[in-house]
Amino acid sequence: MKRFVSCNLLFLLVVFAVSCATAAKSESYGSVRQNAFDAFAELEGKEAAASKDEKSSMDSVKDRGEAAFDEVGSGEEPLFAAVLKGTGTGEDEKSAKNDALSQLANSIVADIVSKTVISQEERDGKYTESLKNDILIRSNVFLKGVLFTKPVKKEGFVEVTAFMTQNSIVNTITYLLKTMPEDIETLSPEKYDDVLTMIYLSYSLLYAVTDRQIPERSKYITALGTLKAEVEKLASHGSVYFQATSDVKGEVEIAGKSYELNKKIFLKPANYKFSVKLNGYKNVSGSVNLSKGDKKFVEIPLVPELSGKKEIFLSVESPVIMTGDIEKALLDFGIVPTQKEELPHHVTIVVKTASVQVDGYERVIVSVDIDTFKNGEKFKVAHYEHKPFFVTAQNRSEKVKEESRKISSAVVKKFLSSIDLKEFFGESE
Repeated sequence: MKRFVSCNLLFLLVVFAVSCATAAKSESYGSVRQNAFDAFAELEGKEAAASKDEKSSMDSVKDRGEAAFDEVGSGEEPLFAAVLKGTGTGEDEKSAKNDALSQLANSIVADIVSKTVISQEERDGKYTESLKNDILIRSNVFLKGVLFTKPVKKEGFVEVTAFMTQNSIVNTITYLLKTMPEDIETLSPEKYDDVLTMIYLSYSLLYAVTDRQIPERSKYITALGTLKAEVEKLASHGSVYFQATSDVKGEVEIAGKSYELNKKIFLKPANYKFSVKLNGYKNVSGSVNLSKGDKKFVEIPLVPELSGKKEIFLSVESPVIMTGDIEKALLDFGIVPTQKEELPHHVTIVVKTASVQVDGYERVIVSVDIDTFKNGEKFKVAHYEHKPFFVTAQNRSEKVKEESRKISSAVVKKFLSSIDLKEFFGESE
């Protein structure tokens, strides 16, 4: 009888301990989530009051006949007040807006990476590219404060700028915290991944504003950091997204199963080998290591099965010597670069670097322009601006060389994956 009572008592103690641990975990997440929401709700109120005063001041300026700003935004706030922005182009307004949103998402991610808060280096290569992809896919959910300029028709395309102001950034963070689920322990990996994205996006947006724009910004960063730490403790899976840069059909084989391209896959922590089979393109294989909470992004290069030897005239203009890197990128696609100007196919690549000083560091941006010609006529042109990186006086020379070569090679491969090479070389049916 005593043994029975002891066993029951032990069982009750174990149940009580597990219950207490679960309750403590839930209470910890719930309390830090509420604290973060309360902080940003208070900040949102301050921002609204400041915005009202600022608008009144601007109206006064306009009443006096002074040109304060150009009202180009589709919302109440003008483009001059933009903290984050991205300009996109397209054949029509819809495609231009989608491209502008893509550039905006890139600027959000680039800003957080440049400050190395939750960057790829800190988190073992995870998150940034996947976050950008998540923002684009779920932009209607995650970006509530995006404004667009009126579309401008130019020769052959439409241009639109997507932007977020200081007020819309704060409003978006508050919205994300408000819609975050109260209990995340029972969520599926897919839903849990959305919560992680909300946290990372909030972080990125907050770092887009300055201490001058939001006094005591460090207090809000701390609140988000505490919440992020609690959320990451509850991770059970990682995710990986395999993307082809075109609407090509294909499938990914990983962990003994087949998945469609351009789909996020959730897997338990492990090292996985994968194989990608593409219709009309060379197969791609590799490996990816996933940890709890990882958000990996794998961009699949599209290398067409070209028949025979394809030669092309190559011209490279760059402050950094990189012709060899560009030639290798072309050879990977079965294209032989030469200096025969009489060839019908030409490609011209111009690489530029620009920089500004930021808090003792130099912020560098590498841009790449690619023009392709077929029989003397332009086939396709493209302009890329890569996410910025920081250098110091000590490492500037080597860092700029290394990043410029790496970026340019990756951009060339991305460009070649985006065009129909068979059509370019006259192999289309």
